[in-house]
Amino acid sequence: MSIDSFDYNKFANSLQKARSYAASFKYKCCCPECNEAAIKSHLLQRHPVLEALTGDKNELLQFEDNWEDARSGRWDLYTEKTRGINDAMQYRLFCGKHDSLLFKDLESRNSIPESKRDCLLLAYRAACSVRHQEERRMHLYESIFDQEPNEFNDVWLKNSLAFVRRMDAVIDNLWKALDGKDDSYTFRMIAMPYIPIVASDCIVDEEDYQDHIMDETYCKPLNCYFVNLIPNNNRLFLLLGCDTRYDKNGEYKSIATYFPADCDLPYQYFVETIWGILIKCHNWCCSPKLAEDSKWKKFFDEYEELKVKDILK
Repeated sequence: MSIDSFDYNKFANSLQKARSYAASFKYKCCCPECNEAAIKSHLLQRHPVLEALTGDKNELLQFEDNWEDARSGRWDLYTEKTRGINDAMQYRLFCGKHDSLLFKDLESRNSIPESKRDCLLLAYRAACSVRHQEERRMHLYESIFDQEPNEFNDVWLKNSLAFVRRMDAVIDNLWKALDGKDDSYTFRMIAMPYIPIVASDCIVDEEDYQDHIMDETYCKPLNCYFVNLIPNNNRLFLLLGCDTRYDKNGEYKSIATYFPADCDLPYQYFVETIWGILIKCHNWCCSPKLAEDSKWKKFFDEYEELKVKDILK
């Protein structure tokens, strides 16, 4: 075959397919004792939850950690990105069998939980996504750190490994709860005025993480609470939950227990409450139309600064 007849586009497409196929085997299903490859799936279902927020272009605004970009010299940590609906809030967490087995019934109801098991499923998926993201960062940086060994890189990898293993403990506890063997979780769902935004996250108590980061056993579950924002018709549902055994700082209690149930409060009160939650979140996106609101546009513009301040405080 001559070089003139070589089809570069066909070769590039084949290479991309091979990379995607190989990537699908990098992460196995998060369910215990399942070694099947994880498939891509949304944290909250595409139809109708995400589709309801998209415009004519089927796009969403998503704020993301820029760990991949940082490898090439970019150090803006959080960036607003436009994502097509197929890519928004999508991760490799479960194999096809378990994704359907666990979430099919819940998603038939637009991800609106009707039981404690539904709440646990949303918490389980959020916790798995947080662990997945940390593991992904480790994969991204390991090759660089191998080329540039130093004390800082060694500590970073050790801390990252500690985070992953302690998240494993969180995930194990949630799985026991799903199996009816643990009743330590509490949840509260609050109906708020409609805001075109979705979130599904497991927010880690940074103080607790730092206090136990040098624990060599890595077996103590992280103190964290679970957040889901699910729009439905004319309401935005805020689902909050935690493992009561580890809410030692009362972070969940301060947000959930005393959160007013009266939706007649000023709209801006709820907006500012959501802002406080999003500062701590990593998995959230919104309708592009929200950026047309001047107050939200200001929040988006200051998001990176606010998030860094929250981390450093």
